Amino acid sequence: MKDHFSVSIHWNENVKNSFLEETKVILNLEKILKFVSPSFLKSLEMDVLIVEDSEMRSINLERRNFDKTTDVLSFPLFTEFPPLPHQMIGEVVISIDTCIRQAKEIGHSNIDEFYRLLVHGVLHLFGYDHETSEEDAVLMRKKEDECLAYVFQEGYGS
Repeated sequence: MKDHFSVSIHWNENVKNSFLEETKVILNLEKILKFVSPSFLKSLEMDVLIVEDSEMRSINLERRNFDKTTDVLSFPLFTEFPPLPHQMIGEVVISIDTCIRQAKEIGHSNIDEFYRLLVHGVLHLFGYDHETSEEDAVLMRKKEDECLAYVFQEGYGS
C-alpha cells in the first residue's frame, strides 16, 4: 500500500465563500500534522468540517449531549495510539460563526483564530486534553503556540 495523506474539507454551503481558501487550509493542515505527528503524516486520513453555529449545536447535541454551540470539536476514530497506517484518524469540526466572534473578542484576524482552532482540534485527535488537569491545559496551550509558530514562520495566518 502506497503512503498517502488525505484530507477532506467539508463546507457548510453558507460558509463556502468566506475568508478561507481551501487550498491554503489543506497546505497549512499538512504543516500542522507534520509538526504534531511527522512519522504518520504520509499515512493519515482525516476530515475537517466547517459549519455554522446552528449545525455545530446540532452536532454537539447529537454526539456529546450538550445543547449549545462551541468553537471546535474533535472526534478521534481510533482506539489505540498511535493509529495504524492509512487509518482515518478522525474529524475536526469548526464553527465559523464562533470563530469570527472569538477573533473579534480577542482582537486578531478571523484567519488567525481559524488556525488556532484547527491546531487545537488536531491536538485533541492526537490525545492532548486541556480538561483533565491544569498541567495538561498548560502543556496543550504550549503545544498549540509552538505548532502555530512552526506553521506560520513568516507570520501568523500566512
